[in-house]
Amino acid sequence: MISNSRQVTVNAAFLKEIKEDNLRLYNLMENLRTFWLVPDPLTLKPEWFSVLINELRDQLAMHFALEATFGYFDHADQVDALTAAESQRLRDQHADLYLEIASIAEQVEEALYPEWNQTAYTAQIERFDLFYQKFQQHESAEFDLIMSVSYENFKRMYYSDVSSKAYSERW
Repeated sequence: MISNSRQVTVNAAFLKEIKEDNLRLYNLMENLRTFWLVPDPLTLKPEWFSVLINELRDQLAMHFALEATFGYFDHADQVDALTAAESQRLRDQHADLYLEIASIAEQVEEALYPEWNQTAYTAQIERFDLFYQKFQQHESAEFDLIMSVSYENFKRMYYSDVSSKAYSERW
């Protein structure tokens, strides 16, 4: 069902392109993953985790800003109510995800300075693990939304083309 009220939707092509182009973000996520896969501070220096998590925080800020600016539309004229609700939900998650990674980065700094606190550091590694899972779920849901909107756009174009050909053949 298409709603006449102005709602949020996605620009599937731009959102997909933003995701494909942000290789640095995904590389950082994978590099940080190694810290919970190999939780030995003698093997992987906690200072590197701090550097990488701060860089990830900055990359996420840019990534989410690009998605919000180019990947989502605030005032779509016609959009399916379910698509609008899912678009709004996913866009709203950006703030929560950013605040979570910013908090982890801050807590890692506190665990390292002025004195090493292994318990606090380990807790942040575990928080990052949970963050990683949430972020992967978010990205997967955005991908599903992109595919759904792309499919709906394709159907709309196909059926409008078919119906316009049928109409022109009548006359």
